[in-house]
Amino acid sequence: MGNDKQFTEASEPEREILLNRLRLVLWREHQRVLATLLLMALLSASTYFAVQWNASKGLVDIDDVADLQFSFQVDLNAASVGELTLLPGVGPKLGQSILAQRAELGRFKSHAELLTVPGIGEKKYRAIRPYLSPLIEP
Repeated sequence: MGNDKQFTEASEPEREILLNRLRLVLWREHQRVLATLLLMALLSASTYFAVQWNASKGLVDIDDVADLQFSFQVDLNAASVGELTLLPGVGPKLGQSILAQRAELGRFKSHAELLTVPGIGEKKYRAIRPYLSPLIEP
């Protein structure tokens, strides 16, 4: 038993040296595995982006993108100022004028009655007309 204790005490520094060498070997193995995984990730990512690039035919130039046309219709007899300001050339002040005209004279019977609203001329009426919903009698 005394020999076992002596052997353990004597071999403690050697054991530490052996553990340090083992750590270096494991670390090198981990470095190889990590480098391999990193290389595989880079190759996968570059393949993915190459496929995406070809699928989209390259980058899109914003200047070449067609303007989107929104299609909506506004009911003159039910619209609020906010809805009227969606019409081209109609701001909050002109929207209030349209509402004042509607309050004063009643429901619009035809779209052409917009020409009697101060601030709406023939040109503005032509711009607004496509966005007006058909007038329905109550």
